[in-house]
Amino acid sequence: MVSEHVTGNEVVVIDPASVEPGSLRYDRGFVTKLVGPEIGAAKVDLHFNRIMAGSEPGPYHIHTNAENVYYVFSGTASIRSGADTFTVTPGHVVFIPPMVPHAVSNEGP
Repeated sequence: MVSEHVTGNEVVVIDPASVEPGSLRYDRGFVTKLVGPEIGAAKVDLHFNRIMAGSEPGPYHIHTNAENVYYVFSGTASIRSGADTFTVTPGHVVFIPPMVPHAVSNEGP
């Protein structure tokens, strides 16, 4: 990851084009991790997920410390938390606090 540290470790500028994507669990798509513990973030987990259409649902899981935010760029996603399921489309923003179990899947083409 190419990053620029400004004023010591107070500000980190990340060029997303320089970050190599990895694979999501269960071959559901790709993830590009941008902000997390590896650069000193204690409560923020920012990454770009591209979940492939028709893939299996993601694992039901929690983030113990990080707040999780999803912004839907395209497609239709289903987010499950407890007994609730939410369908989100482009432009929707989803906020998930730490310790809230959830799973995300791509329901669209």
